[in-house]
Amino acid sequence: MAGPGARCALQKLAAGMCGAVRWPGLLSRHLAEIAARVTQPSFETYDEERLVPPILKFGPAVHDYYVNGKLYEEYWKKAETARAAWRHHFGELDPMKTVVDSLADELGIPVRPAMIDGKPLYVGILREFPHGSKIHYDEIVREFPGHLDEEPIVQLAFNCHVTVADEGGELTVWKHRWVPGDDSRKDGYGWLPDVVAHVPSVTVRAEAGEGVFFDCRNLHQVAQPRGSRRITLSAFMGFTLDGNLILWS
Repeated sequence: MAGPGARCALQKLAAGMCGAVRWPGLLSRHLAEIAARVTQPSFETYDEERLVPPILKFGPAVHDYYVNGKLYEEYWKKAETARAAWRHHFGELDPMKTVVDSLADELGIPVRPAMIDGKPLYVGILREFPHGSKIHYDEIVREFPGHLDEEPIVQLAFNCHVTVADEGGELTVWKHRWVPGDDSRKDGYGWLPDVVAHVPSVTVRAEAGEGVFFDCRNLHQVAQPRGSRRITLSAFMGFTLDGNLILWS
């Protein structure tokens, strides 16, 4: 994707004209050393009462701290602690800075963290799906309405693959956004496979160092990885009415 076609590729993705966009080599610089460092932080699980099977992460996710219509104050403390730990583990090799700088250079628009009450949200979470994921979607304006200082008109997600599994770990995205009738086929935090039966889809098995961008408002799923660990640097990204790109995790 990198190069003159990057802007066009993401425009097509945002418009729903393709299922996913691949950016080979997004994290190729210093990848071996970055990969060695991603295993050093202590991973924790998302809220296991809400997400089963467990998903491992390093860094706070808004999802875990938005309960009963508000973002708990503990989120901001966790964000500061995580930023300090990130600097300690990665220093000048900061892979999130590489992603942000690359997006700003390729797209030619401002890239900054999303904010709540003028405070920047945490950006750049390391994630591991030891058991894969359920079929689900992510859409902040539907799940957490009215809380961002500036809400996106389009939400995408990216996974930068720092390490990849020997087998499995593919991302599948279906051309289907949630509708109320889907909830008759709920399965925990996600949906049963028949909700996307006969729906067009795209499946991507990424290489180490590759970035994969997709419209996370569509139902999607990560297959169970086998063999070596599948660890991604992940975040959500939203295009705003004023032409900025905002990021959060």
